[in-house]
Amino acid sequence: MNDEMWHATDERQFRTADEQNGTFIEVNGGLMEVAPGANMKETIIRTARDAGLGKFRVYLNGAEVKPSQAPDLFTEGDTVRLSAYDVAGV
Repeated sequence: MNDEMWHATDERQFRTADEQNGTFIEVNGGLMEVAPGANMKETIIRTARDAGLGKFRVYLNGAEVKPSQAPDLFTEGDTVRLSAYDVAGV
């Protein structure tokens, strides 16, 4: 079994978007708008780092995706949710 995980570090605060229409990442209860065509992996990792997440799960349009499964670019209407992932016993 491949235990492929997303990783990031650092901590910053995000603004909350007024609407949920468009392309965005949801993290720590807030929304961050993303431009369609942005590099998905780089944007996700930067956003997670800025949100203070070390290890996290990524849900693209409601389905969990591993780093190797993520598309290269955001497309119009994509919604990504980042969820903290805690490793028990570590």
